[in-house]
Amino acid sequence: MGYPVPEIVLAENPNKKRSFIVIDGKQRLLTLAGFIDNEKYKYWDRPVLKGLKVLKELNRTKYVDLDDKSKREFDNSSLRCTVITNFKDIQILYDIFYRLNSGSESLSTQELRQALNRGKFADYLVEITNTLQPIHSVMNLSEPDKRFRDIEILLRLFAFIKYPKEYKGNLKRFLDEKMGEINSKWAEIDSEIMDQYEKINSTINLLKDIFGDYKFIGRKYDENDFSNRFNKVLFEVEVFYFLHLDNKIIEHKQNFIDAFKKLCLEDIDFRSSIESSTKNIENYKIRYTKFQDLINNSFGLNLSINPFL
Repeated sequence: MGYPVPEIVLAENPNKKRSFIVIDGKQRLLTLAGFIDNEKYKYWDRPVLKGLKVLKELNRTKYVDLDDKSKREFDNSSLRCTVITNFKDIQILYDIFYRLNSGSESLSTQELRQALNRGKFADYLVEITNTLQPIHSVMNLSEPDKRFRDIEILLRLFAFIKYPKEYKGNLKRFLDEKMGEINSKWAEIDSEIMDQYEKINSTINLLKDIFGDYKFIGRKYDENDFSNRFNKVLFEVEVFYFLHLDNKIIEHKQNFIDAFKKLCLEDIDFRSSIESSTKNIENYKIRYTKFQDLINNSFGLNLSINPFL
């Protein structure tokens, strides 16, 4: 039909010659590629045309069913592309990405991170989330997240566990930088990161034993029940502190649950710190300080590991 398709925006991959990063147009490209070879790209549930209002005779047609003329026309169709080259700072690509993707569904922040930070750590994050893990139970996901939200949560945990004092109030930049840093140091710290992941999983399971169910982890307490909404900053501080505890505390779990509910309901500063922007370092100080006090008072401990003091 010759209908125009919005242009694809690519960027030269600084880490690999003659390779490009898709900044805008991933879904368009995967739709086309999946229609041609869904066995390889696995993008369509069923690679069959449907909903066509003009060429209605092609509805329920697969690529292999097209006649030779139609295949040639399809294969030889052109897509307009803009290619970004010679950029000196990778943050430029993030800026372009956010300007382009303020409307329709586009690459998530972590999808872009994965594309811009190819390496062993990036591969490891995909590998460990390819099958269902404790993090998926906490996020109430029945399968690995196609938009990499599960990966971003794990990256956030790795970053705040290993580099908390380096956080200055810009979460996106912090995660961008730590993704690149861990990638570049992978040969030196791979065992440390893998061990940390095992501890994170053990910690999530400990939290499950404390709260009674995965669905209560990372949820604030509202009125008469736990919220259904997953709270990333609350989950982060829970994992950070419980990482230093062991199963012996389970016998005192009711002390913690009662105190946690009271903290959520009655402490305005704490509640504000888990509901406000991540750009305010003061919120981190409040959140980590009050949660550390909660841990110490509930379990009779004397932890002093708040990285924001």
